[in-house]
Amino acid sequence: MTWNYRIVKYKNPKHPEEAYGLHEVYYDEFKQPRAMTQDPMENHLYGETPEEIIKVLEMMLKDAKKPVLNEEDITGTKEFFDGE
Repeated sequence: MTWNYRIVKYKNPKHPEEAYGLHEVYYDEFKQPRAMTQDPMENHLYGETPEEIIKVLEMMLKDAKKPVLNEEDITGTKEFFDGE
């Protein structure tokens, strides 16, 4: 299973507006989005060196520029990963 960071649009259960979050999205062998992390990546940025954190941030930015995914288009949205 492959993954990348993607901006996902979803309904915000606490507000009528739509919400967006940067999530890890996991793909099946047909490159279809299958699952995503339950929470956005805002609290999951860490590394063993400053350079590693910069590398992760650069990957997040590169992936965030890809088209936004709708939560309902992720076929196994109910299958969340804990982000670890």
